[in-house]
Amino acid sequence: MPKVTRSEEEVGVIRGKILDCAFKILVKNGFESLSMAKIGSRMKMTAANLYNYYSNKDELLIAIQKKAYAMLYEKLSYAVKMSATPVEKYKNLTYAFVSFGTQNINIYDIIFNRPIRQYIDNVDTPQESMSRNELRSSRQVLLLSIQVIREYRESRPDLEPVDPKLLHTQCFSALHGIILLHNSRVLDQISDDPDADMKMVIENTMRYVTG
Repeated sequence: MPKVTRSEEEVGVIRGKILDCAFKILVKNGFESLSMAKIGSRMKMTAANLYNYYSNKDELLIAIQKKAYAMLYEKLSYAVKMSATPVEKYKNLTYAFVSFGTQNINIYDIIFNRPIRQYIDNVDTPQESMSRNELRSSRQVLLLSIQVIREYRESRPDLEPVDPKLLHTQCFSALHGIILLHNSRVLDQISDDPDADMKMVIENTMRYVTG
């Protein structure tokens, strides 16, 4: 029986369905449960057929990361859009980031906590172009955060000039730490009042920017 040749549009639709299936597995069961075999089983596709659409798991992970960053960017940009003043934009963006990280544990994990291949690892490989697109998605998040920090600092000429990118790195490092403590439930073990302590860490972190 001759092999069916699919159009680019048809291939794109099937790739999208595979991505959605992989994303659902990730969200529900976490990174460790994500495998090409499990995706193929749920899609009722053979492994050989699945690899016609994603050549390997690394390629699929790039697509997953891009989708995850798009979700994060949408949440952060909405928080900024619904804010009236520079300080509201910064505070709402910060809380939106923490909310995303604590409410989407497995998605946050694959974006920020897994030592998976980054763009620099994919240079001069068949995945370079796809990885470059994923990098653009991640940079949207970074640039939005830096822009909001810069706008706030420019509204406060009384504050000492500090590179907004450095401030972003300081804030992200602290927020990332408390999100991981929350998600791993370690915070529950070391704190008498986890919610209060988490709120205190967030507020103290924001003072890097607000002064």
